[in-house]
Amino acid sequence: MTSKEFELIKKMLQMQAKLDKAIMKEYGLTEIDEEKLCFAILDEVGELTHELKANWCWWKKTQAPVDDNKVLGELVDVWHFVLSYQNHFINGEKGVENTCMVKRNSKNILSLMRNNEFGLTVAFSDLVSWKWNKLERLTAITEYLGFTIERVYEAYCSKNKINYQRLKEGY
Repeated sequence: MTSKEFELIKKMLQMQAKLDKAIMKEYGLTEIDEEKLCFAILDEVGELTHELKANWCWWKKTQAPVDDNKVLGELVDVWHFVLSYQNHFINGEKGVENTCMVKRNSKNILSLMRNNEFGLTVAFSDLVSWKWNKLERLTAITEYLGFTIERVYEAYCSKNKINYQRLKEGY
């Protein structure tokens, strides 16, 4: 992860904080429930794995090929909730102030994945169940899936606009 990518993550954290504030105001919430947020991450990981199904579904000949745009869309949904988790339970931007540590942790996780020391299923499971290092895990998963943080940032910004529109329309 580059310094530029780290700055994009920080921008997404700021954008997510604003979106969460708007959602909480709309629904009269004073806090977000940690377990419910983990369920949201789990749900979005499930949707992401469904989009990756052609890569692991060996028993179904009619499985559609993986569509990178759909994968990116679901990955960005995971990013929204992981960013929200970071903001609400891991001290937001201050929780990722140490750029070197974030980069090192992401790189180590990615290396473990690439060397088959643990796979995507473990990374997804850890993303949901581990309290700490969710951003580092998601950054590694993102790169493992072949996406850059820059590309995620662009897709995140587009989806963030959609989320505000949905909020306005009573989604």
